[in-house]
Formats: sequence, structure tokens, C-alpha cells
Amino acid sequence: MTEDRIRCDIRVQLGRMFGGRANALLVEEMEVCAGKARIDMAVICDRLIGIEIKGPKDDLYRLPGQVDHYSKCFDVVVLVAHKELAANAIKWIPSWWGVVVGSEVSGSYHYSLVRRPTRNKQAELEALLSLLWKDEMGSLWTTLLEDAPPSRASKKQLRSQLLSRAPAERLKAAGIDLLRSRRSWRASPIC
Repeated sequence: MTEDRIRCDIRVQLGRMFGGRANALLVEEMEVCAGKARIDMAVICDRLIGIEIKGPKDDLYRLPGQVDHYSKCFDVVVLVAHKELAANAIKWIPSWWGVVVGSEVSGSYHYSLVRRPTRNKQAELEALLSLLWKDEMGSLWTTLLEDAPPSRASKKQLRSQLLSRAPAERLKAAGIDLLRSRRSWRASPIC
């Protein structure tokens, strides 16, 4: 059971789950929290869904830091772990994370849903906005604040002002829409 095989199996399942949604995207190896972490797979639809893979050749050394970063950014996270890592991994992750355990039996791969994910109530809007590019932040500013953004403001300053001035629900929805509408990055439609 290799990570490439696990990714392929996940892509098939994502197609079944999200294939009918017009704007669902898959981003592999997506940086989060200003590049402090990278999640294996992210689904961008009406919310952000993170999928972290721990295959048979992985260890759990980075998992505590990943938990911290992913929990700031994603509305839902699913850990897909090889059976030999799953029991220890579950000790490190929050109860709202979903868990899928994979194993190989006689050359066939099997996956079991051990814990269904629930919505992250602690997701930080600032972490979502940190995924946006500066011009996208300017677009949010214009759309939500109905004004031109300050010309010399940094991305961090724009984000801070948006967080303090724009309605949170509209800001989140508009931020996710911008991520889905990007044309120049490694996202692919889920079909």
C-alpha cells in the first residue's frame, strides 16, 4: 500500500461524493497557515475539507503540528491512516476529525470509516484569508467594503482590516468563492 495508491483511491471516492457539484476542486499538497504546513489533499467546495494521509512508510512525528495548523484552517479534516499507525494517530487528533483506516489483505486495499468527521467549530477566518493572494484580498475589499483598497497596504494589513470591518459569514463565503475561481494554480475539478 503506497501513498500514491491511497491518493488514487481517495480521488475515486471524492468523485463519488462531490462529482455532481459544479465548483468542487481538489488541490493536492496545499500549503496552509502561511506555508507553515502542507496538507496532502484539500477539497474546496462550499467549505474547506482537508485530507491527511499517513501511509505505512510514514511516521507520526509531524502530526501534532499538522493538527494545530489544519484545525485553524479547515472546516472538516479526515485522516486516512494505515492500520499500523491509526491507533496512535487517533490519540493526537481532535474528536471532530474523521478517521479512515486502510489495510492490505491478499493484495487488495480495504478502507474502513472508523470515525465520521464533524464540523470544526474553531476554524479561524484569518487562516482561510491567509490562503488568498494579495489581489484577491483587494477584490474582497472592493466587493465587501464597496471601496478601493489602500494602494500601499500589505496583504497582512488588508486581511486585518477585512476581519475587523466585513461581516464574517460573507467574508468566509467570498473567500472560498475566490479560491474556487482561481485559474492559475494546481487545482483540478472533481469529477
